[in-house]
Amino acid sequence: MTYDEKIRWLRRYQESLSREKELAQEVERLHSEAYRVTPLLSGMPGGASDGQALPRAVEGIIKAKQELECQINTCGAIRREIVAAIEQVTDARDHEILRRRYLLGQKWEEISVEMHYAYQHACERHKRAVCKMVIESDTRR
Repeated sequence: MTYDEKIRWLRRYQESLSREKELAQEVERLHSEAYRVTPLLSGMPGGASDGQALPRAVEGIIKAKQELECQINTCGAIRREIVAAIEQVTDARDHEILRRRYLLGQKWEEISVEMHYAYQHACERHKRAVCKMVIESDTRR
């Protein structure tokens, strides 16, 4: 894999985590909408409703929860792959840079400040560490 391919591969976890958060928000939104669905209890006509709003809401919530659960499992699998790749890095400082960047999703500025590195030095160490990494899919080609 090239450097850019490795970076894309490593970024998958944060992308997957973002998708997981979006799906969790969707479940919350559907819950909120379902609470607003109430059956008509008066004998007065209220409009053209088929009386299936609540069952449809519940069905939507179940579907969204299943999709979220699937995404959580996918996210976990991707995280395990990335952790295994980062564990190859023997230098503790390089390991920490990769962990902060790809598992914690920190920005370069945060990494530099927290690790007491100049911004450029953190980026250089990162590039060297990524270039040395052998990612499983390298051998599957």
